[in-house]
Amino acid sequence: MTEHAPFAKFIERTYGETLQLLEEAWDYSVHDWKEESGHLSAIETIKVNREQMRLTARLSEIMAWLIVHKAVSAGEMTPEQAQSGNYHLTAHEVCLPGECAEEENLPDRLKRLLNRSFELYGRVSKMDRMAQRLFAKGV
Repeated sequence: MTEHAPFAKFIERTYGETLQLLEEAWDYSVHDWKEESGHLSAIETIKVNREQMRLTARLSEIMAWLIVHKAVSAGEMTPEQAQSGNYHLTAHEVCLPGECAEEENLPDRLKRLLNRSFELYGRVSKMDRMAQRLFAKGV
């Protein structure tokens, strides 16, 4: 087992979790949202749409980061390429929750998806910083 094996395991496990969450978010937006949107005011609908976009952006950024690191693990990309400025989590202002994320008038399933994706984003962000430090040390 190499010194990067725990990192590779994190990538694989997190990739599966992210893929599942993407599927759940898609299912919500295609099925549940249509049913729930009929009873919301125009302002509430805008807020829900904003949070759905935040959810999509968050999961897309996580998945892109994971794909880059899967490519490194598979030898398809060098660690130097992965650590270039283009492959870090960069959309913090969009992906981190705003004032709307904790509002009680968001649908419960969307709140759960937002909370799970936020927690996932935090873990991947921590791994991104750790990978940057390891790369800087030459590990």
